[in-house]
Amino acid sequence: MCGICGIVRLNTSSSPPIEPATLDAMTDSMSHRGPDGRGTWLSPEGAVGLGHRRLAIVDLSPLGAQPMSNEDGTVQVTFNGEIYNHVALRHDLENKGHHFRSRSDTEVLVHLYEEYGVGMIEKLDGDFGFGLWDGRNKKLLMARDRAGVKPVYYTQVGGQFLFSSEIRALLAHPLVKREVDKESLYHYLTYLVVPAPKTLVRNIYKLPAAAALVLDLKAANPEPKVWQFWEALPGQAQLEDDLDAQLRDLFERSVEKRLMSDVPVGVLFSGGVDSTLNAVYFQQRAGAQRIRTYHVGMPGAANLQDESETARAMAKHLGTEHYEIAITEKDLLGSVESLAKFQDEPVSDPVCLPLYFITKHARETGTIVLHAGEGADEIFCGYSNYRRFLAQHESHWKPMQRLPKPVSRVAASALGRSSAPQHRKMADALRRLALGQEFFMSSAVGYYEDEKQSVLSRDFRRASANLDSFDAVAPYYKRLSETHPNASVLEKMTFVELQLRLPELLLMRVDKMAMANSVEVRVPFLDRDLVDFALSVPESFKLRDGISKEPVKRLAAQFVDREAIYNPKRGFGVPIQDWFRGDLGDHLRDMLDDSQMQAGEYFDTKMLKHNLDHGLKSVNQAFQLWVVYNFLHWQQHLTQTS
Repeated sequence: MCGICGIVRLNTSSSPPIEPATLDAMTDSMSHRGPDGRGTWLSPEGAVGLGHRRLAIVDLSPLGAQPMSNEDGTVQVTFNGEIYNHVALRHDLENKGHHFRSRSDTEVLVHLYEEYGVGMIEKLDGDFGFGLWDGRNKKLLMARDRAGVKPVYYTQVGGQFLFSSEIRALLAHPLVKREVDKESLYHYLTYLVVPAPKTLVRNIYKLPAAAALVLDLKAANPEPKVWQFWEALPGQAQLEDDLDAQLRDLFERSVEKRLMSDVPVGVLFSGGVDSTLNAVYFQQRAGAQRIRTYHVGMPGAANLQDESETARAMAKHLGTEHYEIAITEKDLLGSVESLAKFQDEPVSDPVCLPLYFITKHARETGTIVLHAGEGADEIFCGYSNYRRFLAQHESHWKPMQRLPKPVSRVAASALGRSSAPQHRKMADALRRLALGQEFFMSSAVGYYEDEKQSVLSRDFRRASANLDSFDAVAPYYKRLSETHPNASVLEKMTFVELQLRLPELLLMRVDKMAMANSVEVRVPFLDRDLVDFALSVPESFKLRDGISKEPVKRLAAQFVDREAIYNPKRGFGVPIQDWFRGDLGDHLRDMLDDSQMQAGEYFDTKMLKHNLDHGLKSVNQAFQLWVVYNFLHWQQHLTQTS
């Protein structure tokens, strides 16, 4: 995993030439993503520049340095990620007459493009974000992998097109303005992140997961064209008779692919089913060498169960070399500036905090690559709230559809005055029913629509009067209805989650926090073939015997105690409810009162302070305050000049 950036002059006769110092500043703003080397390339006519910060994982020699070209230099690439099938692709290309100088998977990209053009993307099995310049045809190609593991951002300013792995690199360009996009902020308050393609910085965009972009400078008016090269649609895999055996083989191959590395690899480890299964297959490939497992605990939290003992016991059972740390509220307050800086744009999941500290510990102990369990719950219906959504759709949504729409709206208003979590969800469901919207938006919601109105400033309320955050997911439902009009509720939920919450929240938090510490994270459950399989199997297989994620649990139970695997999922959280009652709450009050923070431009600060003083009756209310807290810190960082 590395840091990439680039500048393309849109019109060489009217746009300004690329300043090498600007390209350098963009590249070096991401030094944490690549401490092992840096490189820049500027085209002879000065119309295209590429930058790269290197985190050396495969082929540690200077031959793996980037930007990297083909033999004659007409194709140049700056690449972030891993191509797991690069050896097979290399053999195919060599048979077609291509010559390689290195063992790097990066070099495969330039030759693959020479052979297949933009069609190369569909041949890639990996996690990637890249920018490739075709000098012969004056064309830029960018892509983000299918799951969205690697982010790619872009903008257009002063006759130049810019792209990068992080927003901060774009902000290093002197013409890019640091302005909050208020429409994006409105949606962020609901989804905890900004849905692609927008970001919280006005006029800066991100490629959605499984999207590619082409910028053709030979066109009369060069404009970036974005398309999806893959969609999370049901029924894309060839299923075998024995689905359990097929799952076992796919996961085994996925883990094996992700051991591709010339540096130490470990596992983020909770002792739960996903990380345990990951560690089991990893250890089988490691042979006599003990694999490393990493765990972070939060002892003393009143409302959360610390999993450290469970993780420790499972690690001992598996025989791993186990590392663990514990973090507290003091750690949060001491790192809040760094978290705001490295999030790049707010990713308002408090789990960013433990991720930051555990990846830091991994780096300090010499582990550069970590495996994580992200994606297993999304593709195999592992969350308990997924099952609640399915049950509520049958028991509540279908009966409510018989209500006249005016009655639904009145009922929503009445329920909205209640602070009970089940009432706030039902109130929003009734509101959406009255508007003809779908039942499911996301499995992680900060503020529902009516709730947002109570915490927004009067001016922001007026400015956002025509906005509705369901509009962010409406295109997903429209697309699925076009291709699969009879899609089930679970298929709809999965389709939405794999385009919004998974890439922009869960995977983004891993990318930002791990790369802050120069650590790469790989996600075996989001392997290309495994995801296609999970999207194709019957729901009765995913929820066999009424148990969430049962096929994964059954597989893990072949190696460890069944009771440990089939225990109810506890999840992973941070005790922000407790923390907001202490120093964290005092910190938020100070921010709301600080005139320089300009919180009143966006929020009703009196209402937020009231909620802080009297509304911490549930984890959800604390979670909502965290969404605001995280934004204010990020905004403060955004307005800084460096």
